[in-house]
Amino acid sequence: FNYIPGSLTAFENIHELPPGHILTLNPAGKEPRIERFFDLKYEINPAITKKEAAHLSLEYLEKAVRRQLISDVPVGVMLSGGVDSSALTALMAKVRGDSNFHTFSIAFEDSSFDESKYSGIVAEHVGTTHHQILVTPEKVENLLPKYLAYIDEPYADGSAIPTYLLSECAKDYVTVLLSGEGGDEFFAGYDTHLAYKMRRLYRKIPPVVRKGIIQKIVNLLPVSHKKLSFDFKAKRFAAGAELDTARSHLAWRVVLDEDAKRKILRDYNLYEDFHPSAEFFSRAFNRCAAADELNRLLYIDFSYHLADDLMIKNDRMTMAHSLEARVPFTDNELVRFLATVPVKYKLPGTKKKYLLRAAMKDYLPKEITAKKKVGLEMPYSSWFRNELREMAEDLFSRSNINATGFFDADKIAALWKEHQTMKVDHGRFFWGLLNYLLWYDIYFTKKNYRSYLTPPRKPRFG
Repeated sequence: FNYIPGSLTAFENIHELPPGHILTLNPAGKEPRIERFFDLKYEINPAITKKEAAHLSLEYLEKAVRRQLISDVPVGVMLSGGVDSSALTALMAKVRGDSNFHTFSIAFEDSSFDESKYSGIVAEHVGTTHHQILVTPEKVENLLPKYLAYIDEPYADGSAIPTYLLSECAKDYVTVLLSGEGGDEFFAGYDTHLAYKMRRLYRKIPPVVRKGIIQKIVNLLPVSHKKLSFDFKAKRFAAGAELDTARSHLAWRVVLDEDAKRKILRDYNLYEDFHPSAEFFSRAFNRCAAADELNRLLYIDFSYHLADDLMIKNDRMTMAHSLEARVPFTDNELVRFLATVPVKYKLPGTKKKYLLRAAMKDYLPKEITAKKKVGLEMPYSSWFRNELREMAEDLFSRSNINATGFFDADKIAALWKEHQTMKVDHGRFFWGLLNYLLWYDIYFTKKNYRSYLTPPRKPRFG
């Protein structure tokens, strides 16, 4: 996953309390009781129309923004240029009645990762005071392993360091930042949601053609290290489409599948409680009360990717700079309403995030409401072959790999060679391994993670 799912942690006999749960301690010394107090019921309203659903989506989102703007300190927006953060920017201006606030965006030199053009369009359209932060491999290397001391656990989402750098800039202007997390999970905005629909059509092709011809052709496509390149998506789709619905959803996201884990771990069978990662998604899929499969996939994303990845990154990278991140798309009223909307309105045809785009068409330029999702990520696949190669190869030394006791150094070296020759793009895996080794070093070998933490800043008022 490149994040720790559910109630697991990296530390033996320590567990996290999952979101939406309450823990009750008994003074008599009995085991604590954990119960769920919040869940989505997915009681669909068949009478609502598409137009009404879009109108009410806007209404609930505006109310959420209004609530999140209650503050006695300055509030700004993390503005990526995607429709989610752009919607928050436009609605914040509407609620305030002016655009006298700060927005912040990330930029990359690699154009396939860079959305700064679109964040600039939104900032100019709304009229905000805009700040752009360029992320370079040098800045990233300088934050290793410091940012992990704030994350506090093994973690390797490629948007974490950019969020740290954005927050470092924002702290000079604001104390609260609105963020667009949750928009994809509740409005159906990920490519994996569209892939689910495409999978149903694809599986009508006879298996002998899918596996014997299409998959072989797809696997011959040359590797590109551009973001979400065609070869990356095609190979992922063809492999994942052969699995059941929940497992295919994981296959399109997974960093290391079970076969790869067996190869790189010294003893895959050593850990009695080491269950296949797909079981997490399958349990959530089966637990969900929704009758339709798309809502069940959204429920998986809400249960794991949003809670255990995006919210961890958002909260800890902003709090590293004494900032508070607020997330209007996770507003209870908005989320509960969207759980009643028929899925045919959430993803009609191939129109991802249809309701939000329709709701915001009068508030944002068409080039924003019509643009494809890019998402915040770093070009580490390319950097590992260039700017970060020397640093990474030092870290991936046989002694460092063997020190953890987990990994097979020869198998790691073989994967590194495949990446360097562009036979296979292992960028996400190596970013995960790099972060794990750094985390292991400051928490177990040197035990000096506290030395990377800085004191919180003094409060800002007014």
